[in-house]
Amino acid sequence: MPQFGTTSQSRLSTCHHDLQVIMEEAVKYCNVDFGIAEGHRSLKLQQQYYREGKSKINGVSQKGKHNLIPSMAADIYLWINNKASWNAETLTYVAGFIEATARQLYRNGVIKHLIRWGGNWDKDGEILSDQTFDDRPHFELYLP
Repeated sequence: MPQFGTTSQSRLSTCHHDLQVIMEEAVKYCNVDFGIAEGHRSLKLQQQYYREGKSKINGVSQKGKHNLIPSMAADIYLWINNKASWNAETLTYVAGFIEATARQLYRNGVIKHLIRWGGNWDKDGEILSDQTFDDRPHFELYLP
């Protein structure tokens, strides 16, 4: 059964327990391999991402879910043909799988949070067209 490698496990260990459970369960059954690119994010890195336009959160007056300890967010990468990939269509496919995994775990009482995906911030199922910031590798916890 697939599982995360050492680096992904280390990154995921900086995240909230519910997020760890979701990702560990999803990677076992998803037919697309993926890893954890980032869990907790330092203030310095958050500010860098903000300056580069990679984040809408500056890390000072606004704290992002990556900035919390434990992190309430994780970013993934795809592992296809022995290399990292951020293919938009495949990320969308994997996001659906991760969201479904989270819903099942929530309904079974295993976790207390659900997942919000960076390709569907408002959770209405309309992917990207009604949003201004596309962050498909991003997943964050929220309380329903």
